[in-house]
Amino acid sequence: MNNEELSELVKKFQAIQRQEVPNQIGERNVVEIINVLRKKKLVDLLYTVDGKEYLTWDQLRREVVDEIIVSGGRMNAVDLPSSLNVHFTFIERVLPEVLAEPTIRMESGELITDEYLDSTVRAAAEVLEERGFLSIADFAKTHQFTSVFAHGLLTGAVGSGRLRAVLEGGALYTPRFVRAQKVILRAALMAATRPVRIPAVVATHNLFAPLADVVAAAVAKELPGRLDGDVYVPAYFEAERAVQVENVYISNGYIEYATLQQQGIAQPREFLLARYNPTPNPRQQTAEPQKRRGRRNQTTTNNKNNTNNNDDDSAPVTRSESHPNAGHALSACFVADRLLANLVAFEDLVQGDAVSLDLATLLPLAVDMERDFDILLKRLRELHPIILSCIVLEGGVFIHESAQSIVKERLRSSFAETLKKGGKKGGKKPQSGIAFGEEQEQILLRVISDVTGLSEEQYRYALEELSSQWKDLAVEIYEELLAAVDQNASVDLKRMRSKLQTSLGAAWVDMVVAAKGVSWAASQLDETASLAINRHLLTTRALPMVRDILLNESLDVPELYERISDIFAVEQKDQQQQQQQPTIAMLQKALRTFPETQRQLLLPIVEAVNGKSVENFSTLLQEMCSTGKIAVSSFHPPNKKTERETLAGLKAALVDRVKSEIFTNDVTRSASLFSSLCSLLVQSQFHVYIEIPGKAVASVVARLVKERESDADRLQECLHHITGAISGGELSEESLAILEQLRQESIEGA
Repeated sequence: MNNEELSELVKKFQAIQRQEVPNQIGERNVVEIINVLRKKKLVDLLYTVDGKEYLTWDQLRREVVDEIIVSGGRMNAVDLPSSLNVHFTFIERVLPEVLAEPTIRMESGELITDEYLDSTVRAAAEVLEERGFLSIADFAKTHQFTSVFAHGLLTGAVGSGRLRAVLEGGALYTPRFVRAQKVILRAALMAATRPVRIPAVVATHNLFAPLADVVAAAVAKELPGRLDGDVYVPAYFEAERAVQVENVYISNGYIEYATLQQQGIAQPREFLLARYNPTPNPRQQTAEPQKRRGRRNQTTTNNKNNTNNNDDDSAPVTRSESHPNAGHALSACFVADRLLANLVAFEDLVQGDAVSLDLATLLPLAVDMERDFDILLKRLRELHPIILSCIVLEGGVFIHESAQSIVKERLRSSFAETLKKGGKKGGKKPQSGIAFGEEQEQILLRVISDVTGLSEEQYRYALEELSSQWKDLAVEIYEELLAAVDQNASVDLKRMRSKLQTSLGAAWVDMVVAAKGVSWAASQLDETASLAINRHLLTTRALPMVRDILLNESLDVPELYERISDIFAVEQKDQQQQQQQPTIAMLQKALRTFPETQRQLLLPIVEAVNGKSVENFSTLLQEMCSTGKIAVSSFHPPNKKTERETLAGLKAALVDRVKSEIFTNDVTRSASLFSSLCSLLVQSQFHVYIEIPGKAVASVVARLVKERESDADRLQECLHHITGAISGGELSEESLAILEQLRQESIEGA
């Protein structure tokens, strides 16, 4: 049909439509007619949302297909109701017929034509042509596909030949792009002289990162080096690194694993074993040595031949001509066997110049003695046989067997000194139940420290370990000495009693002679001065006598004597007894130590010495001596000869005392010298020995003035100078000269 005919038909159709029909049917009637026909199932129609049109199902299917095509070949199913003005339920009913079309499919709620998908494939081909690669994720994002659908679409396109590309790792690459990546990466790695990370090379040269692993694996066989994970290590670098490692190892005799790790060697232990040792030690490679504390190698002269008692069957590493640099793989470092062989400090043990050796001070700090010592000890025994004669202590400390004999001698001397000090107070008898205790263990520890030269602070655990091994030996020595002390205890008590008896006898005669001076004072001086002289003699002469009496009475019970001696702080030096001046409080404390019966018997002596009369004290001692209440036999009036000799001795001592001192600005010493000078004047004038305290000096001077009228003024002047100085003044040069003149004249007159 040509255009003229078509135009003619259109005009006729329009003319018919403009004609008015007398029997025209209204819209309402049409709706009713259609409803009746539908109820009778004479027609199958559907209506639009606004109810103004009726459609057949076939017409709706055609309109859905047309709408998809009009939308460019892709349309969401939920958009069809608004576009076609029909309910979605009608769309759902007709969709199976639409999808029956071979060129239409539904994906994620969208209706897509094959023509649209072909256009996306063509777009992907253009991107590949332009860039050389296409990420499936980017493709899916660009076209708003799911990643699974996009992957399937592109995979199908590659399989059908519509896309000339390689699918790898979620992306498409053209063969030309892959070749270019290989060329660039190969060139970059060929130029490297140090290990480089593949990701760094990719970033530097702007290569495609997702393809880096594939390209690197492809070019690895063509490179003069190796791939270690994502790191390329050039063969040149490995050779240089091996030379550096060997230089450090050979020069130091060891090398730490950390040093190799800093050089990029991930497994330094295996690297060194393979390079220097003939065959790796399986035990060293598979198991760390067990941690130990307090390891003891009881290798002494009694078990020198028991060298194979270690349950480790693996042989230690040794050097050979083929492997001169063989070493030992320890926990943190690799130690050359040559270093162990050159430990010349073991020669000191061989020559006897030392009895101890601390291996830790000879080895590098990287050696962990707790973990590595077992490995080293096996080889050290072979290199240095002297170890077979040593005791091995914790931390790698070696003690030569000769140290034991030295320790025995030192222990004998130290224990003997301890027992001597313990029994010096007159027969102290150590109790066997507590014979060897903490004190003796400390002595043993100190002796071992002195003999071995090991500091107690630094080698505390090692010394305690050796001390525990030699404790039985120390106990044997101590008990032997203790038995000897027990045998000599009674002899010491007898010797002490003899000394006390002699001392009390001499003190008694001195006090008898001095007591005559007290009697003279009672008749010649005032009451105050006489009382002061009594108290002075009781303090200086009687108190030490009472102390010795109490010590003598306690000798029958050694433990009691020990406690009494502690109270009086008795010390023995150079075989002479030196005792501090006792006090009434000390005597009372010592008296309370005695049993009740003995305490009541000795109480009058303490009360008498605390009184005011020397005569009463002397009378009491004579009475108790004669009745046997105290174990002293010397408290009786001395004969005339003894008395004269004693008086002469006291006078000589007094003269020596006055001669040996001079008057000085020291007020205390000058006052004491003046008291002695007055005693000497009394001796010369009245022929009686008297010990004058400071309180009685004035009264004595007054009595001397009466007898020595020629020296009266000078005596009173000297007394004035002394009392003035004691009251806060000073001794002038003039007063000192006067005092000195009196001293010289008194000495000449004696």
